[in-house]
Amino acid sequence: MKIYSKKTIFEQLAKKAIAIALLSSVLVACSKDSLTPDNPPGTTPPITEKPKEYNSSTDNLVIKHELRAAWLTTAWKLDWPGTAIGAENQRTLLISLIDKLKNLNINVIYFQVMTSCEAFYPSTIFPWSAYMTGVQGQNPGFDPLAVAIEAAHSRGMELHAWMNPLRVGAVSTVNVASHPAVKYPERYSVYKNVRYWNAGLPEVRTFLQDAVKEIIQNYDIDGIHFDDYFYPDGLKSAADTWNDSDAYAQYGAGKTLNDWREHNIDMMVKAVNEAIKGADQKVLFGISPSGQYANTMALYANPLTWMSNKWLDYLAPQIYWQIGHSTADFDKLAKFWNSNSYGIPIFPGLAAYRLGESGFPTTTEFLNQVKLCRSLSGIQGNVWFRTEHILKEPLLSYIKQNIYTAPTLVPKMGSYTVTVPQAPQVTLSQKIISWQYVNDATEYVVYELKREGTSNTWSTHISYKGKNTNFGAESGKNYVVIAINGREKSGYQKVIFVP
Repeated sequence: MKIYSKKTIFEQLAKKAIAIALLSSVLVACSKDSLTPDNPPGTTPPITEKPKEYNSSTDNLVIKHELRAAWLTTAWKLDWPGTAIGAENQRTLLISLIDKLKNLNINVIYFQVMTSCEAFYPSTIFPWSAYMTGVQGQNPGFDPLAVAIEAAHSRGMELHAWMNPLRVGAVSTVNVASHPAVKYPERYSVYKNVRYWNAGLPEVRTFLQDAVKEIIQNYDIDGIHFDDYFYPDGLKSAADTWNDSDAYAQYGAGKTLNDWREHNIDMMVKAVNEAIKGADQKVLFGISPSGQYANTMALYANPLTWMSNKWLDYLAPQIYWQIGHSTADFDKLAKFWNSNSYGIPIFPGLAAYRLGESGFPTTTEFLNQVKLCRSLSGIQGNVWFRTEHILKEPLLSYIKQNIYTAPTLVPKMGSYTVTVPQAPQVTLSQKIISWQYVNDATEYVVYELKREGTSNTWSTHISYKGKNTNFGAESGKNYVVIAINGREKSGYQKVIFVP
């Protein structure tokens, strides 16, 4: 270790002091020289404004598609029909809800059409739901599913039929003679005073196949959606009995009881997927299990098996906890599903109903969750639970102003393929952008480009979607035009700048 004398230290300090003084004088001189009438003391130099015109050699254009869905709940009349009484009032309310979701830039609706084996459409399998008239089996005077499909499609939205697969209903419910629980009492078991279909019976799988085929064959539906009603919660760890011993003895095939029950759910998912694709390959099939893998496995439901076998077109895990939760961190769960998707799109469910609760004190939590999802390549959107909560303040305005500021198209999903249309050839005359008809195109989309801050990246926002082949543009803005065919999208020919 080298030891310095006091003199040496003082000499070094003196030299440093002289150097600092010289540097300070230079800085003062430079700062005085930089003062101008346009840049007085205490201000920063003005930021040079970026060009308004997109430059293909320096700029980057990003076109992203995103599923933005909402669960429209009919069980217990939660979202609909609520307190509305009578066919006309209920029809009006249903259309109004869909209209409001459209204005919020939601592009997919999961409409609950079968709850506890009661239907919201005329069915030969299920009786009419009592939630509309107060009487199970009574015709409400209109077809809610048909109304919902027409309202959604006319607004450019998809509508998927949401069904509870294995829940039959409370034992206290007195069912009409046409209810499946009355017709097939040997097919269900009871757990904590609730009836559930016995998934170990092949006839139950056939029954569910028939249920989805009835909808697909009678309606222009975009998808079939199952929620998380599999084996009842608690059965796997409880000592309570479950009346499936006869089925296990007949169909167990040497498996352990737990393995057999999990296999039953796998076979149910596989059978329903086959029925859907056999009826119409364009119809999607998705399931929304619990957001925690351990929780869904407790119901004998293994989404990893379904995705690895491509029995689903998407998965919507219900991640109803906040970022940073001690045991169910939204961040970790979203990344788990993203990393274990087997190429199947993931759409995490968001707990809009929890706003104001612990972990969700403000609307900012939802923005952070959506931003996190957008940063993960396997996640292509979100689903909100539920409609009522995103259509009331403060969440309504917050979503519109901060999360879904402009409409977007749904991403490509499913294995069904159609012809990808060619990019429209565009021309500009005055302020009218025109293009020729494109073979195989069902509609066209005009995107306005918007620069992201002061970067060289531009994002796209839908300005028009429809069948027209021209668009009235605005000066000082950039546009691209694409053609779409179902869920397939073309590229774009070029960026059009309108002087």
